[in-house]
Amino acid sequence: MTKIQIKFYNLISNQIIDFDPIFHKDFVIQRIVQIGENQLKYLLENINTDKDNITKNKTYTTYAKFAYYADKMINQDINTKLLPDKSIVDNLLVKRDKLIMSIDKQNLNITQRKEMINDIESKKLMFKGDDGKNMLDIKEYEIIKQFGFYDFFNENKNYKIKEQLDSILKEQVKSKMVVVC
Repeated sequence: MTKIQIKFYNLISNQIIDFDPIFHKDFVIQRIVQIGENQLKYLLENINTDKDNITKNKTYTTYAKFAYYADKMINQDINTKLLPDKSIVDNLLVKRDKLIMSIDKQNLNITQRKEMINDIESKKLMFKGDDGKNMLDIKEYEIIKQFGFYDFFNENKNYKIKEQLDSILKEQVKSKMVVVC
């Protein structure tokens, strides 16, 4: 933590009326570290003004109020960082359709299909894109790995696949934002 983050932690821990260092300290520090130093003043302003009416009494700062506004700010930051990567999921779904069609054309039985998916997962088998390189890049492999290769290449698994892939991408961005204290 930086000096400003430490000062903010001391300030907010003194303001929170139901603050318990045993239960809340680590969670408060995790949230503070994820928020940029220049954004901490806006977090404090949001907590003090309580625009979303989290508590009935605006003069008190509770842990729930702090957590709500900190999480809201962290999620806004994640969404702004995701904007350039938002098309990754859409492109991945298009590639998924092409890959499934390629696999289906080969008329494989179940064990051969599983072997092929294992080869794709271990990068023994790669599908070439228009540029002659592997169709899937490193980010896409990570998303597919977390989603599950068998589920990804299962043509019957279509229900809310985009939402699940979006949440995996969001978690990856969030985990990169978390800094170990």
